[in-house]
Amino acid sequence: MNERKTETKRLVIFLIFAFGLTWIPAIILNRTLGYKTWFETGKVPAFTYFFGYGPALANVITRKITHEGWHDSMLELKLKENIRYYLFSFLAIPVISLPIGAMTTIICGKGDWSGLGEGYTVQEAVSTVLIIFASAPLMSFNTFGEEFGWRAYMNQKLEYLFGTTGTVIIGGIIWGLWHAELTVEGHNFGTDYKGYPWLGITAMCIFCTFMGMILMWLTKKTGTIYPACILHAMNNNGGKILSEFLISGVDENYELPLTENIMIYIPIYIAGLICLVLTVKENKKLKAVRLYEN
Repeated sequence: MNERKTETKRLVIFLIFAFGLTWIPAIILNRTLGYKTWFETGKVPAFTYFFGYGPALANVITRKITHEGWHDSMLELKLKENIRYYLFSFLAIPVISLPIGAMTTIICGKGDWSGLGEGYTVQEAVSTVLIIFASAPLMSFNTFGEEFGWRAYMNQKLEYLFGTTGTVIIGGIIWGLWHAELTVEGHNFGTDYKGYPWLGITAMCIFCTFMGMILMWLTKKTGTIYPACILHAMNNNGGKILSEFLISGVDENYELPLTENIMIYIPIYIAGLICLVLTVKENKKLKAVRLYEN
């Protein structure tokens, strides 16, 4: 019982700092400079580029305050024994993004495939893909701020308290709500949709829940956060671009209605559920082995 109280206390402290270190500066900048000025144009680079580091700093501060130490920090690279999972971190988003593009064509383009391939020459397409792959390790510097917080700290506490399924659901909601200060300003979904801003916040929670299933499986499988950082960076910087290879029948500057935006991510939902099932099965096997050894 005392251990559960300790872990709960650490989780609460972590969340206070994770939200506070991100929301307070964001709220101030949104109210003074305006969201588009500081975030979309990057005119406040000192915070724009480090916006996602609230969770990572919260991890460090919480460990320091509660004298937790650095066990299970997941900071080791572990490249040699996890090379296939590092490859997975590069390939998962391209594999998922293409069906998302197809879903966009089916739902929003009404199945009109006549414009497929327009806007890209073969050379441009290859160059685009190569740039996305090459930049992912560098861009993971930004996603490290989230992964070191959510996957390397929050998930461990949640799984101890609520189990694996509870972790991805509660953790996904927390992760989605953490984005809310930007979501209400129009990030990801804009502001011109029915149900603004609550439907947009809900959509972000849904997306984060299923993406969190993939990232949790990858982190637990490897024991390190770097593959998750790379996959997260691939999604942030290449997911939409890669999906455009299979988008047809919509305007070049298309903006999807929020309900349709939620629907096109069915491939991510499927991939997330597969990863959740794998995680649960692997946890059961691990528990069975431990019981046998004892």
